[in-house]
Amino acid sequence: MNSIHPIDNLWHRWLRRPYQLARIVDQGDGPAVVLLHGIGRSAGVWQPVVAALAAQTGCRVVAYDLLGFGDSPKPGWPDYNIDDHATSVIASLQKLHAKQPIVLVGHSMGCLVAVRVARRRPDLVKQMVLYEMPLYEGLPDKRSYRLRLDLYFKLFQQITRLQPTFNPDTARLVERLARRVVGAEISAETWRPFVKSLEHTIMEQTAAADIKLLQMPMDVIYGSRDMLVIRGKAKQIFGSDAANITAHTIRARHTISVKASKFLVQRITAALEATADESGHSRLQDIVQALRQTI
Repeated sequence: MNSIHPIDNLWHRWLRRPYQLARIVDQGDGPAVVLLHGIGRSAGVWQPVVAALAAQTGCRVVAYDLLGFGDSPKPGWPDYNIDDHATSVIASLQKLHAKQPIVLVGHSMGCLVAVRVARRRPDLVKQMVLYEMPLYEGLPDKRSYRLRLDLYFKLFQQITRLQPTFNPDTARLVERLARRVVGAEISAETWRPFVKSLEHTIMEQTAAADIKLLQMPMDVIYGSRDMLVIRGKAKQIFGSDAANITAHTIRARHTISVKASKFLVQRITAALEATADESGHSRLQDIVQALRQTI
């Protein structure tokens, strides 16, 4: 675990000043697209998406390491709950000085964080693209869902009790499974942020309630081979009046594969085009209003 300077501890822990996240990718100068990775990973997972967006659009692409992961701060005191993550994202977004609301893209836990960011600061977010969102609350009362949730939470609870060795030769079955499920980026330094994020952001969720209060368009993308996410019908899960939500299913596991990246880029590009159309319409309205005032 990183050692924390006493001044840093005072500023962030006791005065509650938000942490700034490591901005790993920031390229382009058009409308901003911000990418939030999943639990235990880093901004590097977005490389295929970043490359495709850079080649196909004129947008500004930004990817952060979330609090506790990658090159971002890894303080030992937070609970790493949804508001800990959202607060650091919001503080970092404000530093972007984007000219208009952003397209916010999440993968796995990054979806839950994105939804919370949009709920707290809807003025910052124009549209969301949510890939493999692990939504475990607010689901219909179906026996198949209950059985899967019970299995997931038993696995998660076992993982949170682990004292991992981080030695591939001596790792126990659950530790090997945890690393395989999450990816190879878990280390002794990121273990506490990982466990606390699992407990307080994934196992204790706000996304189901938050989504129902949001107005901006959302693409919710499921993978047909994803064993960590419950895939259901959008109206069944989000409500029959969720006209702002479009659900998609692609053939993918719980990873940002090359194939999944192509579909994500399609949806992000569509969101950028919708944003551009609306911005043009808004500018036209401003011009018309100005002309009326001069007549």
